This record gives sequence, C-alpha cells and structure tokens, in this order.
Amino acid sequence: MMARVLVTGFEPFSNHSTNISGDLVKTLGKDLMVGDPWSEIRDYELKDIEVKLDTEILSVDEYGAKLTSEMLSFGGQWDAIIHLGLCQSCQIPRIELMAHKIIDMKIKDNSGRQLRQHSIGSIDHKSTVNSNLIFTNNATINAEISFDAGKFVCNETYYNTLSKINEVNNEGHITPCLFLHLPDYDKFSLQSGRELLLNMIGRILFKPVISVAAGAILKDRKMLVAKRNDGDNMGLWEFPGGKFEWGENQSEAIIRELKEEFNWNVKTLKSFGKWFHKTEHFDIDLNVEICQFIDQIPNLDNKESWTSHDEVKWIIDEGEVDQYIGIDRLVAKELFKELSNPSSSFT
Repeated sequence: MMARVLVTGFEPFSNHSTNISGDLVKTLGKDLMVGDPWSEIRDYELKDIEVKLDTEILSVDEYGAKLTSEMLSFGGQWDAIIHLGLCQSCQIPRIELMAHKIIDMKIKDNSGRQLRQHSIGSIDHKSTVNSNLIFTNNATINAEISFDAGKFVCNETYYNTLSKINEVNNEGHITPCLFLHLPDYDKFSLQSGRELLLNMIGRILFKPVISVAAGAILKDRKMLVAKRNDGDNMGLWEFPGGKFEWGENQSEAIIRELKEEFNWNVKTLKSFGKWFHKTEHFDIDLNVEICQFIDQIPNLDNKESWTSHDEVKWIIDEGEVDQYIGIDRLVAKELFKELSNPSSSFT
C-alpha cells in the first residue's frame, strides 16, 4: 500500500529565531515507511505503509494561512494532511481536534497584520480525523488532546484547511486533517517530533484498534450483563464498559464508564485478561477486569441514569451465555469455568 501525505510547518515569527515545526518539516525526506502504531496490541501483523510526503513551510501571515486550502481548491489530493505549529507555553505536544471561527492576535503576524476578535467563518470546525477511533489509546505517546488551537495563525490555517476540505468533499471522501502543536526546543526535540508525526500518520492510515475496558461484576457465582440500546451493538448483551479515554488505564476506564453509563460506583479487583476481536473497520482490544459494587448493590430496576443500555441481567449458568451474550461470549465462558472451580477466589 502507498499513501500520499501533506505535512506543513511554519517559519519563525515574532521574537522567535527558530520554529521547531518548520525545522522538523525540513528534516523530512520525500519517502517514509510508516509502521502500525497498534502493533503491540494487535494480534496479527500488518505491513508497513510507504508514504510519499509533500511538505511546505508556511509563512506566518494570511498567505501562509490560506496556502493549503488554495492547494485543495486547485485539485490537491492527499490521504492525510498534518499541520505542525509551535506552542511556546506547551509542556507536551497537543493534538488539536478543533479549529475555531474567531482569531484574536495578541501579536502581529509576519506581515504586520493584527486582527482582534475577527471572524473567519460562520461555524467552528472539528478535525476530520475519526478521533473516536484513533485516539482511544495513547500507548506510549506523551501528548494531550486539545480542543483549542489558539487564536493566531495556527488556528487560522487549520480553520481554512478544514473549511476547504468540507467544501470540496471529493466524491464523498473527507481528507483526514490534524493539527499538532509542538513545545519549543527547551521541552521537546526534533527526534521526538518525528516519532510523534510518524505515529499520527500511522493512526490515520492503519485500521484502528479500539482499546475497550469491560467490567465483569460477579456475585454468588453469577455475572451481570447489560443490553445495549444504541449504536451498532443495539440489542446485544455485553459486560458493561467502554472505550479508553486518552491517558486512562483499564481500571480508570471501567470505573468512569460505569459511573457515566449507569451511575454505578464500582471498584476493580483483578484483571481477567485480554481478548481481541476483528471487525470490518476497526479491531477491538478487550480488557476485562473483575469488579464489584462499592458498599451495596444499586437498584438495578432504576434506569433513570442509564445512557446506553435498557436492561441488565444476572447470568446464572453457562447455558445462558449463547442465548444472551454476543461479542463477549468467550469471556463469559471462561468466567464460568473459573466460577465452577470450588477453589475459585471469585465471588
């Protein structure tokens, strides 16, 4: 497989003698081999992707802010667009998922322009990457998710590009576009920036792996399952849980998800292992933890606070597993094997 990617950075501006974003772009060649960013948790191997790079150093002014959108207007096509910019106040890189319609320049750009509380569009624009899929697991990446790309030329550039992508909408294909804010040299390095860039390109191009945490709530050798009322799994029974948020471990994800979806307070006791499932558009890395309610079992008939399920049920024997449980069936069967063991520590 071969892909074409546009990567941009900026020239120095204001009192900066360098700009790490532009410096990083200058180090990039025209060809890259990008590996699977989920290789450590995917249970099968995917070949590296050959990437043809187009690069641009953007001027810090209106011309630079519009250059990528104009390239798109004149037929430029890429499998992904990644803008890089400097964030002097950042301690770690920021993955920007929103471009705002207002710019408010506290300093002049390189052309002397200084717009205050100026509208550049009618609505804010979300990144066109599928962030719900590709940012469910941060693995070893030291970066944070942000929904504020600032009010200077970085945001203006991002906004113009996203506006044009949504306008062009090439035969139904929306080009994935992302903005990465990089800390200055005193907190970050070109090598770290290159590693982050390769990881982001990989997350866009490869089939994503969604890390999911599920809580197996046990009582008197029974297990609690819940029936979904939304999404692709509507009507299916499962162990309650959900996707990892950026930076969470599996215990934190389970506790948060059960609180958000049921208003239940639980604690995790021990890991029950990992399972891997393939689907057409993404793979699932299922992490199961044995859980129990804190203090007392809540009223399971009180559905007022439930958000994604409409029924729960205690499964009392293995014969009910095939009848009720979908994708978590193998987990449930392994749990019943453990529960049938007289010396089991599960309760």
